[in-house]
Amino acid sequence: MPTSASLIQSRQNPHYKQWQQYASHPERPECPWIPIGSNKQILELSRQHPIELLLFSNETETPAQALLSQSRQSQRLSADLLQQLSSLRSSQQMMAFFEKPVWSLEDLTPWVLYLDQLQDPGNLGTLLRTARATALFSVATSPGSVACFNSKVVRASAASLFAVPFREGLELGELKDRGYDLRVATLEQGPSLFDARFEPPLAIVIGNEGSGPTASTLAVVDDSFHIPMGEDSQSLNAAVAGSLIAYEIFRREGNHG
Repeated sequence: MPTSASLIQSRQNPHYKQWQQYASHPERPECPWIPIGSNKQILELSRQHPIELLLFSNETETPAQALLSQSRQSQRLSADLLQQLSSLRSSQQMMAFFEKPVWSLEDLTPWVLYLDQLQDPGNLGTLLRTARATALFSVATSPGSVACFNSKVVRASAASLFAVPFREGLELGELKDRGYDLRVATLEQGPSLFDARFEPPLAIVIGNEGSGPTASTLAVVDDSFHIPMGEDSQSLNAAVAGSLIAYEIFRREGNHG
């Protein structure tokens, strides 16, 4: 087992190679952990979740020093190797791996953002972050969507995967079978977002960035609505659309700050 007593300086080290795979492709089934490269997020998560592996370049730095005793494994790396592991542009003193969160269908909240064939990891990460901010929504993705554990999703979500219940590869009909009303956001069809009525349990469907909701999805949904836009606007970014909808419902639920 790696320990903090030694210093790894070579990219050829077998442990380092494995950690590099984990950091680059946390979505792969053989990867049991999520990499977190932000010092602030590591400190926040460590209060509720054990650190499976802590990698650091200087054990005298306050963040790493405080977390060493809380980590199941730890290892000192050269600053160069640590920077190569991190996808962040700014230099970080450490990287931590946490066990992947597991959420069941029963964990889904009465309000769900259902993402139909969403492909952009930044959009998915942003919507997970929005869901966390509202403290109302959970997230479900259709088969063929970008993986929730994609490294760019993990980074964009700002650790929201640990706080927001989510399910991957979920058929929309499964939510309907569980009693959810299904509403799809369209460009023009149905009432305006500000006039539409929303009652839980409800799944809001956000379609693919380029082609919108699939035909199979449109055949299943119960109703549609649209976000009003100016005459010169043709569409909204998926993450922006989902966030606007989530916050309109957040406002109606009495969460005014």
